[in-house]
Amino acid sequence: MLPFALLLLLTVGVIAIAQHNSYERMLSEVSSKLLSLNTQNVSNDLHRFLDGPFNTNLTLADSISRHQLYQPPRLTQLEDYFSAAITELYAYQQQIGTIAFGSEDKYFIGFRKNADNNLALLLKDERTGNDLHIYQGPTHNNKTSHQIRDYDPTERPWYLPFAQSRQSGWSEIYANLDERQTLTLSAVTPVLDHQDLLGVVVTDINLNHIATFLERESLPFSGITYLIDNQGRLVANSTQTPMITADNRRLLATQSTNALIATSGQYVARQPLRNDEPPTTFEFTQDNTRYFSRITSYRDSYNLQWHIVVTIPEHGLLGQLPAQQESGLVAAFIIGFLGLIIGLYILNIITQPIIDIAQASQNLTENNWDVPIRPGIKLHETAQLIAAFRSMSSRLQRSFSSLRQQILYDDLTGLLSREGLTDTTRATYHNQQGVVVLIGLKTFRHINDSLGHHRGDQLLIAIAERLQQSLPDEVLLSRIGRDEFAVFSPRFSDQAQTDHFARQLLEQFYLPFIVDGTEVMLSACAGVASGQLAESDITEWLRNSSLALSQATQQESDPVCHYQPYMIEASQEKTRLSAELQRAINHHEFEVHYQPIINLANDTISGAEALVRWRSPTRGMVPPMHFIPLAEENGMIIEIGQQILLQACEDTQKQIARGQWPQDFSLHVNLSVRQLLQADFVDQLKITLARSGLPATNLTLEITESRLVSQPLLTFDILDQLRQLGIHIAIDDFGTGYSSLAYLTQLPFDSLKIDRSFVNQMLESDDYATIIAAIITMTQNFNADIVAEGVESAEQAQRLKQLGCGFAQGYFYARPEPLSKWSTDPVNINAVSAAIEE
Repeated sequence: MLPFALLLLLTVGVIAIAQHNSYERMLSEVSSKLLSLNTQNVSNDLHRFLDGPFNTNLTLADSISRHQLYQPPRLTQLEDYFSAAITELYAYQQQIGTIAFGSEDKYFIGFRKNADNNLALLLKDERTGNDLHIYQGPTHNNKTSHQIRDYDPTERPWYLPFAQSRQSGWSEIYANLDERQTLTLSAVTPVLDHQDLLGVVVTDINLNHIATFLERESLPFSGITYLIDNQGRLVANSTQTPMITADNRRLLATQSTNALIATSGQYVARQPLRNDEPPTTFEFTQDNTRYFSRITSYRDSYNLQWHIVVTIPEHGLLGQLPAQQESGLVAAFIIGFLGLIIGLYILNIITQPIIDIAQASQNLTENNWDVPIRPGIKLHETAQLIAAFRSMSSRLQRSFSSLRQQILYDDLTGLLSREGLTDTTRATYHNQQGVVVLIGLKTFRHINDSLGHHRGDQLLIAIAERLQQSLPDEVLLSRIGRDEFAVFSPRFSDQAQTDHFARQLLEQFYLPFIVDGTEVMLSACAGVASGQLAESDITEWLRNSSLALSQATQQESDPVCHYQPYMIEASQEKTRLSAELQRAINHHEFEVHYQPIINLANDTISGAEALVRWRSPTRGMVPPMHFIPLAEENGMIIEIGQQILLQACEDTQKQIARGQWPQDFSLHVNLSVRQLLQADFVDQLKITLARSGLPATNLTLEITESRLVSQPLLTFDILDQLRQLGIHIAIDDFGTGYSSLAYLTQLPFDSLKIDRSFVNQMLESDDYATIIAAIITMTQNFNADIVAEGVESAEQAQRLKQLGCGFAQGYFYARPEPLSKWSTDPVNINAVSAAIEE
């Protein structure tokens, strides 16, 4: 069901992404169109909202001039005309707050609408002296509500600019001097008598009325609208929030107490506020809600220059569509999840027979052949599977007994196998005294290779028959390995008897075995373990006798060895050492020490041999002889060799690059045959050379000749590949292998290293000097170099020179040292020269 679940998640995810992308595109298009439409509506309605008062003002000015209604010092005619105009003629223009006239003679007459729509007379003429009186009613007979002394209308911001230009227009926004001090926008028209200026007519619009107008305009699209001038100061806004400070200073949009106006105002403040700028659309986020805004310039024929900012929330654009999309996704997920649960339930019923078969298969390993299988939903496929399993179980049960017999007995000799010996002793000889003699055949592998595997098998059969004929019936004989036979006898208790029994068994190998008419002599050794089969079974005895057999194989004097407790301790120590070796490999605890190789022709250093050293954190410096054989045995020598080879190549290349070692410096590195026989050894070596940068001609790989004979054809082919790369091959410990001369003509090599055993005895016996001379002569015929190992005295060095040896190394020149202690001076060359002269 996992693919279906993943498919469900993928489908929902793709739908969600597609819906999101579609939603964003639609949102962008709708927001642009809707903002443009709403802005245009606001702009058109604002024109109509302002044009009415302005046209009224023009009509009033024309009437005053035409009918000469201005008759100072008493303004009664204007008073009657303005009263009729604001109450009758233009009562439908609710946005008009005040109609007034100010004269060049500094007289003032006007009517103001109060909050209750009643009129208040504003008057300054001979009846009020030089003071402006604001009455509570529409006549001067009413009580005065406010009085302004020495009021001069010509100094007001709505008078002077238009008196000078004698052009109609809109005033700057200003605060009234009455008790309300409201922000006001005035339509101003000069009144002329021919060319003489009589005064100006003003029609005031309270900015609160514009805010109310914007509030009505914003209702259809659930957004907010505000107006600003070219300095970014608020003119009006649809939220009715304050637009002035406590000291009557107008607020910037960014200073608004409304968060939406303040946030959008920050974007607007970064834009150039010019009336020739095209409309700009932007978006922002406030309180986890996305808003879309548009700023558009507004200008009328009377030079009113504002900017309209319309802001709409995301939900105001597409309504309930986002929520519906979200609900659809949730519903799809719920339906899919329920379908998955139902599918899992049905699948569980369908697969119940498969689960039962799996359980039955597990029980088969415990010899439980009768396991009920519940059919579940009857399907043709599961019925076939049940029938096939039951048939298989029946056949397996029949063949199990036959297979067990094959496990308990060796198919070649017919003797008990290791499992058969264990099973028989556990069932028959539990809690009895006994002895196990483990017989190991010496050099069987070489005989098997020389005779062939078929004859080797015939030899094993002959050995089994001879041993079986010499043993009584109660003694168990088994073959537990390729060339190992185990003999268990319950009759012996003391070591003398068991020792005699073991030696009697080995006597069977004193006579030759006849294999296909060929006499074969074979020697053997024995490991003995005895005691009582009580708590421990034959498995532990076989382990102990194997340890004793290993000891017997190593000792030459006695072919029989009895198990001793120290052997298991030694085995455990070997196991611990193996674990520590693995840790040393992982933590790179191995060091490379270098011993110089001396050119005897000119007493100079021609190269060095890289030798591995192990600096253990618990054991200290471990000699190579303590861990190299074990590493060879368990295969860890491969990883150790790789680390040492890489480190030695990198060190040599660095020394050559620094000029410390000559360009033709020869690095000798010991190579295990296990490394050589790796399938990808040549490729790994190429990588090592490439990583270190060391030329192949500077590298010499030393291989012990006696270990090459196991697979000569394969090793010779690999050595040829190495030499083709430019790498030199040195045969190490030459002269110690029994087949050295036989393989010398076949081995591809560049130099031979004479074993130290010859050099050590060279001065004591002429025979060894003669052998060395013969090796040197033979090597010269092969056009190869000769290196003498183990040189420990000046006499040995001088004698090697006399014999014609080309190179030497040993403690006489230098002990192996880490690179940090390598001297840049010739090693002991002065001492060599002095010794030679003496």
